[in-house]
Amino acid sequence: MQHYLEGLHMSLRETPSSWQPSLGLVGLGLLTSFPVGAQTPAPDAPVNLPELNVSGPAPNRYVTPPNATAPRLPVSVQDSPQSISVVPRTLIDERGAVSLREALRNVTGISLAAGEGGLSGDNLTLRGFSATNDFYIDGIRDSAPYTRDPFNVESIEVLKGPSAIMFGRGSTGGVINQTSRQPQARNFGEFTMSGMAPLGFRATGDINVSVGGVAMRLNAMAMHQDVARRDNVYNERWGVAPSITWGLGGDTQLTFNYLHQTENNIPDFGIPIIAGRVANVPLHNFYGLRNVDREQYVTDVMTARLQHRFTEGVTFTNTSRFGNYYRNIDSTAPRIIGTVTALTPLANIMVNRQAQLRAGTSNILENQSELRVQAVTGPLQHNVVTGLEVGRESVQLRRWTSTRPNASLLFPDYNQAPGFVEARTLTADTKTNANRVAVYAVDQIRIGRFFEVLGGFRYENFDATSTNRFAGNTELRSNNNMWSWRAAGVFKPVQGVRTYFAAGTSFNPSAESIALTAATTNLAPESNISYEVGASWEVTPNFQVRGALFQITKENARTVDPTNSTVTVLQGEQRVRGGEISVSGAPIPSVPGWNVIAGYTYLNSEITKSRNPAEVGREMLNTPRHTASFWTTYDLPYGITVGGGISYVDSRYGNTTNTVRVPAYARYDATVSWNITQGLTARLNGLNLTDRRFYEGVYQGNITPGAGRTFIGSLTARF
Repeated sequence: MQHYLEGLHMSLRETPSSWQPSLGLVGLGLLTSFPVGAQTPAPDAPVNLPELNVSGPAPNRYVTPPNATAPRLPVSVQDSPQSISVVPRTLIDERGAVSLREALRNVTGISLAAGEGGLSGDNLTLRGFSATNDFYIDGIRDSAPYTRDPFNVESIEVLKGPSAIMFGRGSTGGVINQTSRQPQARNFGEFTMSGMAPLGFRATGDINVSVGGVAMRLNAMAMHQDVARRDNVYNERWGVAPSITWGLGGDTQLTFNYLHQTENNIPDFGIPIIAGRVANVPLHNFYGLRNVDREQYVTDVMTARLQHRFTEGVTFTNTSRFGNYYRNIDSTAPRIIGTVTALTPLANIMVNRQAQLRAGTSNILENQSELRVQAVTGPLQHNVVTGLEVGRESVQLRRWTSTRPNASLLFPDYNQAPGFVEARTLTADTKTNANRVAVYAVDQIRIGRFFEVLGGFRYENFDATSTNRFAGNTELRSNNNMWSWRAAGVFKPVQGVRTYFAAGTSFNPSAESIALTAATTNLAPESNISYEVGASWEVTPNFQVRGALFQITKENARTVDPTNSTVTVLQGEQRVRGGEISVSGAPIPSVPGWNVIAGYTYLNSEITKSRNPAEVGREMLNTPRHTASFWTTYDLPYGITVGGGISYVDSRYGNTTNTVRVPAYARYDATVSWNITQGLTARLNGLNLTDRRFYEGVYQGNITPGAGRTFIGSLTARF
């Protein structure tokens, strides 16, 4: 028996720690299985134990785990009857993404938009509809404009198609949720130092300390990056994100999160439009002025979350958030002076440096209570999510105008006015408050082995008041009561295959972006309806295929009366029909070192009704027909990984009459990494390897070029 125990002890020491508890129980069971009174083996007698063989493939770094969740969904991401794209942390690191926009290059159906009316930060369209107000952090709205950095992001979930029953107003094309890094029940740290060419640096840190049931985590970032092939343009920011959790692993958990980020950038409003096309000028041309153009953002987001599990399958969560977003923008939008044509010599064309001046503060105060219940009623298995939201958002915004010296189209001079003092004239000063109350309920019901159904509704009151402090404190008000619903059916014909059909609605009130005008204050919300049929196939545990066909229709789009530009009516209609397919994981089981994540989306958009005849039959703003993304890596011996990919965006239009067109582009990126030791990794990223001239931000008056060839060398230490 002594030898038996020594052998068991040695086997446990040689077994990975994750298996020790279970093997210990096996050993205890074998000991107690000896019959009472049986003869004890002699000390030197051999004891034959049954062989234990535990094996299985390691989880793939691109495949969404079966239990992965997204905020407000009743079931996991994989089981949801909706197109959902997940960008894992591994992919963010592999691609060298230093902004949310870069991280989203692997999500098709998304296209970037340029600053409009002085608005910069993250602007994009999703499935043809603006998603500028559809950003979330851990399921709570984060709609203020700023450049989101992924330093505190664990994953990004893009829920495509109307999601109003879960997220409220907006979400016509979908929502983008950032899942932040939370405290963990272990001790670890990670530091990364990066150098960039052209000139730039980046440093990030991630430290987690766990003591008993309390864990603390701190993420931090600092960065400066010159934009390749764009003279005088740079991005500079730093941020910290501390968090602490009490009761980790218990039935009751309390977590506090704080995010602070400061930006000081030279904003880039790009190159002007001539005769509906981007002016054929050197890509490095920048039309701003030294010591004039700048932008500053200060973002503070504080979140408290209390979670209590009553019993297995019944969980209550209450989340409170306060966010404060300050912005101060002084930028130049280049506009062509006079009437020019495609035949006008470029050397004769002058550019008006149109000032885009605005400063303001946005605030959000929100409380969300949510109850999740898993229950069985007869043959039915329920996954229920119900919630109550109460929130207040406010925006204070001031705008100015000024006159700046004109510039040559071909040879703009950044140092043209060294002693220039900008004389500002206030043109707008508004304060808008919006209060909202919402209740929602969703139930996804499993009916036997093959079928599931989902049903849900949401009621929301959205009451906004805007005060024009520039014009005698005149007030505008919009009060809307909005209902939305969603229904879906799921059929699982064989193991690993899920098919679904879903339909749902969403709404866009006039004050959706916390702003009102006299032309829109009395309008009802725009309403949208979508239909989607899709399927997913788990080919192997480490390789998945997903696809969907869909239609989204905005049934009463706002449109300006051509006979009176001060009148807006709900007599338009916009429609997007399309399809998408994506794959992720290891496509060949016998080659586990080869990993792929790829996708393709087709969008056929059309303005089917409008009071402006020039818009009817045209494609929607900033909606490319084809977008595709492909990224692959291969693990070589000695800890070396090589990878690369392509991002493709088709041509698209900068206005709704389709007179401003931006050409298609394909961007090639690559990476190579080396695990020098267990805790030390070196990586080199090459972005836009071919130094392709391409355009990302799209607007009717100017187009923002994408960055030229960029290299990022990084060294990461983990402990």
